[in-house]
Amino acid sequence: MSRPLTIKPILRWAGGKSKIVQYLIDFLPDDIAERRYVEPFLGAASLFLTVQPENSIISDLNAHLMNCYKCVAEKPKLVYMYVRQHAARTNESYYYKVREVYNNSHFSAAQAARFIYLNKTCFNGIFRVNLKGVFNVPYGHKEPPALPTESHLIELSKLLARAQMMTGSYTEILSEAKQGDFFYLDPPYPPLNGTSFFQHYTPDRFSSADQQKLANKISEIDRAGSRFLLSNADIPLIRSLYRQYNIRNMNVRRWVSSKSIKHNVSELIITNY
Repeated sequence: MSRPLTIKPILRWAGGKSKIVQYLIDFLPDDIAERRYVEPFLGAASLFLTVQPENSIISDLNAHLMNCYKCVAEKPKLVYMYVRQHAARTNESYYYKVREVYNNSHFSAAQAARFIYLNKTCFNGIFRVNLKGVFNVPYGHKEPPALPTESHLIELSKLLARAQMMTGSYTEILSEAKQGDFFYLDPPYPPLNGTSFFQHYTPDRFSSADQQKLANKISEIDRAGSRFLLSNADIPLIRSLYRQYNIRNMNVRRWVSSKSIKHNVSELIITNY
């Protein structure tokens, strides 16, 4: 079966799968088009945008992220109007002005455009907030930012409009698992070193205990008759938690420290089929 043309992500995201999504699709079930697609750690949504499922639930704990997607789904042309204004004014001082406004505004089409602009202009595309929920990533000296076009946002809005979008913990969605569902899970990774940025998506942190809790929930959806594909770090903890499933590894290049340097690291693809 031929696949639709991939819609590129509109965001950069720590641990995003845009560079390896063509590898991931080789591990999808052959009958994925017949299954409900469920992705509870959405991020940049690279696999979702490649599969383009007819029936799906997509979610993330990051309310900033999901509100942005909801605005794009409902008002892509209005979001683009604001994005275009940022593109015309962008520079370092403007970035910090937008960041300040963003941290003092409620969500709207204008706020969604700020989110996209900050994401594309900040350091390494990191979304990081402090314990008060304030976005505090510095300017990334990336000009001009690769902001989405109007046609890109409209194309994305059509796909998002047919998805059920939720904001909340992965546990809420995994509890609704049904026989025949397909889950793609790409949780915040355990830190590869003491300065890993991979967990800083929300004020909360995804600890080793959270990894254990996730593994327990995944065993529940396995027993419910759902299929899953999990991406995670290649470390002994993760290999141990999922030792009863099929585990493959792949090498990717990632930012793994606060320094602007990429390293080759091993990641795991884990499935129950």
